[in-house]
Amino acid sequence: MVFYRDRLINLVSSISLIAITTGLVVGQSVTQKSLAQTSKNLGNGAGASTVTTLFTAIKGFTFTYAPVGSGAGLTAFFTQKQPDGTTPKITFPVNFADSDDPVAETEKRATRPYIQVPVVGVGITLAYNPTGLTVPAGGIKLSPASYCGILNGSIKNWNDKSISADNGGKLIALNAPIKVVRRADSSGSTFLLSSHLNTVCKTPGVPAADVWKNGVGTTVNWPSTFLSATGGGGVADTVAITKGGFGYVDNATRLSKKLPLPAALLKNKAGNYIAPSPTAITAAIKDGTVVKYGTNKNLTRIDNLTNPSSANAYPISGATYLLYYSGETGFGDFIKAANALAASLGYGPLP
Repeated sequence: MVFYRDRLINLVSSISLIAITTGLVVGQSVTQKSLAQTSKNLGNGAGASTVTTLFTAIKGFTFTYAPVGSGAGLTAFFTQKQPDGTTPKITFPVNFADSDDPVAETEKRATRPYIQVPVVGVGITLAYNPTGLTVPAGGIKLSPASYCGILNGSIKNWNDKSISADNGGKLIALNAPIKVVRRADSSGSTFLLSSHLNTVCKTPGVPAADVWKNGVGTTVNWPSTFLSATGGGGVADTVAITKGGFGYVDNATRLSKKLPLPAALLKNKAGNYIAPSPTAITAAIKDGTVVKYGTNKNLTRIDNLTNPSSANAYPISGATYLLYYSGETGFGDFIKAANALAASLGYGPLP
């Protein structure tokens, strides 16, 4: 498999890329030869960076995937045009895409019938740089009143009284500005986060100044003071080098880093502070409603995930979706392989 990560991250050397692509490494074992000869070729794909860790780990399939973000991936899939800024360029045709934002029933952008199915559950974490902070045992807790304020731009310092109240009245810092990092590209992670904020930041207990009014989508109107980075990996890397850094990044990408960033425990609808975990993400997915729509009901999405109600559900959770053209084979087995690996990598297996 050939896999192109965010431009800030080098997955493998050029020599390794050639070796994986051709399967003709001198001295390779019989098992490696067998895998190269029998692996299913899925072709070329583009889309969400949330599946970078997952797609890298799946064995037995050959494909090229460019993690350019959900929006750019869907555009490449529907238009068969090269995603902007992709380095190196993927080849054509674009056989599949992955998006954390499912396509709408009214979207008729493809000239061929296509299928959309959920792959795994993803959790969007609120990761932070702990440098200079007094982190309580178990990690920093954040209620909607606090993280709505942070992401709205009204809570600017770790010494805010709302954050202190979440953590037993203890100050996280005497004076430490919060430096929020957001996605610069069209991102399914932004869609999942903004969908959640649009629900919970309008509930009782959230101050009027922190009500979310910045939109829902793969891009939204962030405060101008926020830092920006491309891809989930880019956000994680920027938070890691920024004192006071705070950003949203999917759980698998966060955990895949050499030094994983800590993530806040978030207060869910049931009133419990929950850490991001495969179990908690799957619990959230269970609260959703499966909807089949589109021509011949060939599109599937999971609704009602913006604020899951289960006691142990991680509150910012959603599914990531695979789109491929009707008649393409091998994707069912690919999704089974993805779910077999999901929990070990920080994703939530589909219930």
